[in-house]
Amino acid sequence: KTLLPGSENFTVESYAGDDANIRSVHKAENGFVIETVTRGYVDEICMLVAVNKDGRVVGLVVCEAHETFGLGSKSLNDHVFLSQFLNSSGTFEITSAVSFSGATGEVVEAGETVGVDGISGATVTSKAIIRCVNSAVAYVTGADAGSGATSWGG
Repeated sequence: KTLLPGSENFTVESYAGDDANIRSVHKAENGFVIETVTRGYVDEICMLVAVNKDGRVVGLVVCEAHETFGLGSKSLNDHVFLSQFLNSSGTFEITSAVSFSGATGEVVEAGETVGVDGISGATVTSKAIIRCVNSAVAYVTGADAGSGATSWGG
């Protein structure tokens, strides 16, 4: 309920797709909370990513990560890094400069590429988190996570 505001009831949907990053899908009245898992630098990173029915990321949290202390471990609570994903339905990739900030409320449409400023010194961890978020958005929008193409037209 915290990740997907306005939701009251969740039902678990079975997932039989090809995306190995998706562990479980929880459907609510106004969107989905997708549990994703992918390999980081040290171990698997588990995340919950909330995507509303419009395909926008409205909440996310790193549930479990055992990354390098002081570097990748920042992924658990680096609000500046994590907020970059909010209010977007695009495909994320790491850039060298900040080109998107969830704090600005800038809207990025489905299929657009969103530059994310990675966690300094933790590129592998940053890319793992990006894979998790891309998988969750792709599930809701029907996008091909590899290409970013959407089948639903936005």
